[in-house]
Amino acid sequence: MKIEREVGILESHDAFRGWLVGVLADRLPEPDGDVRVYRIEPASHVVCRYEFAGGVSVIGKFFGAPTGANTRYDPRKAMKNEFYRIRRVSGLVRVPHALAAKSRFHAVLVTDYVPGPTIRELIAARASLYDHLTGVAHLLRRLHDNTRTSCNRAREFSYFHKVLDQNRLPEHRRERFNRLLGAWWHSPRIGRDEGCMVHGDATPANYLVGDGVWAIDFEGSRNHAHPIRDLGILAAEIKASPVNSRAEGYIGHLLWHYSNGEEEFRHYTRDLPFFMALGYLRIARLPWRAAERDRLLREAEACLAAAPR
Repeated sequence: MKIEREVGILESHDAFRGWLVGVLADRLPEPDGDVRVYRIEPASHVVCRYEFAGGVSVIGKFFGAPTGANTRYDPRKAMKNEFYRIRRVSGLVRVPHALAAKSRFHAVLVTDYVPGPTIRELIAARASLYDHLTGVAHLLRRLHDNTRTSCNRAREFSYFHKVLDQNRLPEHRRERFNRLLGAWWHSPRIGRDEGCMVHGDATPANYLVGDGVWAIDFEGSRNHAHPIRDLGILAAEIKASPVNSRAEGYIGHLLWHYSNGEEEFRHYTRDLPFFMALGYLRIARLPWRAAERDRLLREAEACLAAAPR
């Protein structure tokens, strides 16, 4: 569940405040008024909402202030990468506009603020997801169709092994996963001619429901990836969530509205287990999901065991 709490105000002499006012100069009815700061959690970095007098709000994501386990990266490079990726897709799908980036202030990326709940919050509230998942499916299809390229198949499998490494499995269990992955590698699935740019972190927390569905957090976006990676990760998140009893219906609905017809639906359905397994393993590595770890690993193994053809 996303939590937003007020943590203070930006003082008039604050250098970051001065820079923000400059970025937003044409949009602020009261540039000298208070700027309230709200911390948004959980997040992999420090993320804050800045609310200016007059009602204008923006989001600041500080790549130089990680809060998760991953601290071995170049903050400036990560900041610039997400800034340019958001700019690239902004004409294709609904994303909060990337306004500015500044290395000086802990490598901050500033974007527009889009009010509304995330899909994760709707799951927690036990709300119906069908209409919202239709929006997500259409968003992902537009993103994928407009960035078509080849699929780097070797890199997809390499990423899978990387996530397995992060799970630190006992040797016998890791070897079992290796054998299952080998069957997929030697199959015709995960085709090289099906690549595109993927969102990369297609979790329910990264889709907002406002005036339509919006995607946020393109830090993990990748080119030359397989399109069903996004759908598989999201499907695993749904299946591992409190709406588990309705998950099959939701997943089928998502894939159907993504697909262009029955033949494509069947084709993507055969690829889905590979990326759902990846999604389960991504969740299993999280320390706050430790109580579910064994179940998630079993689900991942069962997905991979679905013999590819």
